[in-house]
Amino acid sequence: MRIEDFLEKREALQMAILKKLILEGGRVSYEDLRKDLKITKASLANYLEEMNNYLEEYQGNCQVDSDGAFVELFLTNHFSMMTVYIDYVKRSLKYQLIDYIFKHQEFTVIKIVSDLSISESSLFRKIKELNSLLKEFTIKIKNGRIYGEELQIRYFYFQIYWFLTTHEDYQEALLTNQNQSLIHGFEKELDIKLNDLSRRRISLWFMISKKRAAVSKKSYKNMVEKMKPYKEDHLNKQVRKLIFLYFSRYSIEVEEEESMIHFIFLTTQSILVEKDFMDYDLVRSRRTPTALVDTLLRETILLYYLPTKPSIALERKVTFYLSQINGTLYFFEGALELNNPQDSIAKESEIWGKNLEALSEQLLKTALETIDKRSPSLSSLERLTLVEYSTVLSIVDFTISKELLIGIDLDLMEMHAEMLMQTLMLHLKNVSGITVERYRDHHTYDLVITTNLSSRFYTKATETYIISEQFSKFDLNQIKTRINELKI
Repeated sequence: MRIEDFLEKREALQMAILKKLILEGGRVSYEDLRKDLKITKASLANYLEEMNNYLEEYQGNCQVDSDGAFVELFLTNHFSMMTVYIDYVKRSLKYQLIDYIFKHQEFTVIKIVSDLSISESSLFRKIKELNSLLKEFTIKIKNGRIYGEELQIRYFYFQIYWFLTTHEDYQEALLTNQNQSLIHGFEKELDIKLNDLSRRRISLWFMISKKRAAVSKKSYKNMVEKMKPYKEDHLNKQVRKLIFLYFSRYSIEVEEEESMIHFIFLTTQSILVEKDFMDYDLVRSRRTPTALVDTLLRETILLYYLPTKPSIALERKVTFYLSQINGTLYFFEGALELNNPQDSIAKESEIWGKNLEALSEQLLKTALETIDKRSPSLSSLERLTLVEYSTVLSIVDFTISKELLIGIDLDLMEMHAEMLMQTLMLHLKNVSGITVERYRDHHTYDLVITTNLSSRFYTKATETYIISEQFSKFDLNQIKTRINELKI
């Protein structure tokens, strides 16, 4: 599910324009933008005009200008485009319906159309559209309420509200005395230390849980089945004791499954820091589905990098990151995609090469087979998982990849040599794992980039690359490809 799915077509296209401008450095040609969005020039002009009217409320902090040839974005240093994205979503009718259902739990048609000032036909049309989106989360709106596994309902709302909850909202609405009591209980009873991010995520999760605890006839069937291997898990037992103690203080009756929900959240949603997870990893069963897939994927990664052996610290970090990813993949369905996963993978592939993309796909295949979770096509959660595997691999690659020394030797007049040297260094400076310098005799280089067409032999260079055309994109792409190959 994309965050833009909450918006009407016009607002979704306006958000797409803003995202395109951000990704392209703030300036895009009018024609490229039109082609990318697949709209006419007149339609683009209308969208830009509407968007500028919308952006006026930000009082110059965010504006988009166009001269007919280029479209440019202007942001003040203290303003984030996330503010605009959040406001777009909060104003959408689909979001208002989802939010209304959460706050009221049940609704009548007469009441909701009155409260939201919409027609019955609009209500039923939007519910139908929402149910199409909610299908991947295995939940739906029916008969005035939301149906599905309780874990999935809370997970869905957590995804939405986490995106929309600003730090100010957190301070005002979520950091209550009750939530602080729970956080302190987690830290004391579980012997863990929570950072600020974890505190905010727990506060939001518990706000959602308290609201949902009062709902009758909740469904837990799938979650209970998946939790069977964790019945004797040490941390699960600790969380169970803590949750029942906490709810009893506020005279809230909860089912046995309530502690399972919190255990799953604690171990999958970036709550534990690495040190606390490694302490838990020492005592958790190696036979649980998530522990098993963690081990399999870690060993697959280590095998890929042989004969290079990562440090123990890096192995632990990889296990920690994989546990979060694999836990989410095992327990949940669906994901809220804030960015296009394919764009993220493509950007990482530009840096690290296609080899990591293929390894990410292998990891996902192994994980899905291990937890017996197969589907004919990739779900949004599986697409997101691919991106996260790719991120873990990039961290490993960055940490252990061979450091290459590259020399530039340009047989040109001094002024032209200086200009080409600076250009090459500029384009290569963001390539990780390399050092680029002006070629020095009697030094050993992994690669020499040169314009010299003579038979001069770089005695201590393992590779040479002769530039065909100064400043050409072809040469730059070839050089980067060879660098990636030399790192392996």
